[in-house]
Amino acid sequence: MKTILVIDDDKMILRLATEALKDYSGGFNVMTASNGKQALQILSASSVDLVITDLKMPVMDGYELLSYMSKHHRNIPVIVMTGFGSPEIAKQLKQKGVLHYIEKPFEINVLREKISDVLAVGSKGYIHGFTLANFLQAVEVEQKTITLRIRSKRRVGYLHLQEGELIDAEAEELMGEKAAFEILCWDDAEIEIQGIRKRKRSIDSSLMNILLEASRMKDERADSEETSQDDVLDEAVRLAEGHHFKEAQSMIAGYLKDNPRSHKGWLWCSRIIVVMKSIEAFLNNAAKLAPDDPEIMEDMKKLSLAKTCVKANQVRRCPFCWSPVELRSAQCAYCKSHLFIHDRFFTSQRNVVPEILEKAIERYTRVIGREKNINAHYYLSIAHLNLEHWEETLNLFHKTVKLAPEKKVFSDQLHKLLNYMALESSTDAFQADLPAQKKDSPSDGPTGTEKKKILVVEDSPTTRKVISITLGQKGYDIIEARDGLEALSRLNEERPDLILLDIILPKMDGYKILSIIKDNALFKDIPVIMLTSKDGMINKWKGKRAGAAAYLTKPFKPEILVESIEKYL
Repeated sequence: MKTILVIDDDKMILRLATEALKDYSGGFNVMTASNGKQALQILSASSVDLVITDLKMPVMDGYELLSYMSKHHRNIPVIVMTGFGSPEIAKQLKQKGVLHYIEKPFEINVLREKISDVLAVGSKGYIHGFTLANFLQAVEVEQKTITLRIRSKRRVGYLHLQEGELIDAEAEELMGEKAAFEILCWDDAEIEIQGIRKRKRSIDSSLMNILLEASRMKDERADSEETSQDDVLDEAVRLAEGHHFKEAQSMIAGYLKDNPRSHKGWLWCSRIIVVMKSIEAFLNNAAKLAPDDPEIMEDMKKLSLAKTCVKANQVRRCPFCWSPVELRSAQCAYCKSHLFIHDRFFTSQRNVVPEILEKAIERYTRVIGREKNINAHYYLSIAHLNLEHWEETLNLFHKTVKLAPEKKVFSDQLHKLLNYMALESSTDAFQADLPAQKKDSPSDGPTGTEKKKILVVEDSPTTRKVISITLGQKGYDIIEARDGLEALSRLNEERPDLILLDIILPKMDGYKILSIIKDNALFKDIPVIMLTSKDGMINKWKGKRAGAAAYLTKPFKPEILVESIEKYL
């Protein structure tokens, strides 16, 4: 029986997957974990045939887990399930060797089919002692139908062969013949044989012609010093994107010593220093070498604007457009983006340049896809906030605080964001369907050996999210429910220490749920705080008469909510 490890911080997903897979096709042995750290413990102690994982999880997220597995459990196939699918995420997953992902919500039959396909392919072993070209010639002679997974350094590619003919190839964003040429030019290629994977033919050239052309291209690359120098500059740019400025400066200085006529080198040199005179000198060098380059022309405009509003010689760089800004500036003069959450942030006029912020989001998404980077998480959340993407902002800001709990500046800004969203959550400003928040790490809340559990029954996803993060920051365990039926189901699964109950709910209102709870001998002693937008003496009287401990009116201040909960716990 095959063993499948399912990793998700949503207990409902884990329960559904377990029940569905155990009953399917003779059954699977299903193991579960709520985060990447638990998953690694299971992988080290058990034999696992397939991993199915979410990306956004507490403690250790899916990206960190995939990076670890690529080094220590590379033989285990992975299916990613995510509620935030995009071409950028698909590209990141492909770079990590993951071809299979499904978007939430999904039908269980779709998951079953994906599992069947992945397990049917499987890994048939690795090839040692042969070059990739020699092995492909052997496959052609024996007319084999297989898929080869090729790894070289951090790159992953696939060659699909049918009866000895190369019919398709994939390498990062490349497909077809271009991907095949790229893979065949890699050095120290590791060859893994996989089972048959259905592919449409996209390569018409013979395997021999492709091998000869790839050999010629590889020789050209080996003879070209410029190629290796470009790799140096590309690595320096990646360091700069991750805010590793000292390392990037050192690498670009060496690059420019060997390539003094590289306009791209001078451009990036001007972007990662913080002295206005040097910025101007380096950017002028770039402009002399390539006066019509669009990036250089745009950076000259940024510099010209900065010289009119920046008084000091020492500056900082806008994390979104690289424009020079004052050290204590709250907003970039060029792209109009706010650089952090300040006291006037939510009352200021929003006139940002969305194209610049969208490029910055792509850049920081790449960074957190390849490394654990607090700055990237923080500025990615601020970029989304400037564009009023409330869902992404809240998730990323919460992640930032969890990555650096010792940095009070992040938690203070998260508190401002929660306060604003709590006060505005009853308006039409927030309509995103925010995912449930599960079990956050404690900060300054309860200090007992076992954390208190709070059941939050609220149909507004925004309000539910704000409450969950607010209480999670205080060290409480959060159980969420969207309606009365789900609330009663959660009560049977986990006994909470306190219930936060909205009154206006679909299917069954809060008063009815409260009466059911208070009529049950097992749950009647649990304190219930009513939370609603309905104010007035009659509603408060109805809540008290039904057995509510307290009655809070929305919109609410998070600190008042916390005070009320602490009073009854």
